[in-house]
Amino acid sequence: MKIVVKTRKDYSIFNIDGPIRAGNEYELADTVEQMFQPPNSPKFIIDLKKVPFINSATLGVFLNMHKRAESMNGRFALSSINREVENLLEITKLNSILEIHKNMDEAIESFDD
Repeated sequence: MKIVVKTRKDYSIFNIDGPIRAGNEYELADTVEQMFQPPNSPKFIIDLKKVPFINSATLGVFLNMHKRAESMNGRFALSSINREVENLLEITKLNSILEIHKNMDEAIESFDD
């Protein structure tokens, strides 16, 4: 898994490439944790376009990121999820909690408004 972070206006975009497997979710959590520190804004888009698989522990990481961003008056969203990840979010009902966008353009437009 490779993570590239880009800053745009007052939010960060995390482009992830590769599956998020056992142990990788902690690397993602650590990378995002750094962005919760001042002077960064707790607003994030996680681009999953190049992520074919996530493990169940990643769902917990996403939920923690969402709660933490919300508690800091920030925002957390997922973008470009594949059908497998979408099914996992539906089964766990996280699709009703997490902000999910079909593609990055939609996510960026939502954050730029």
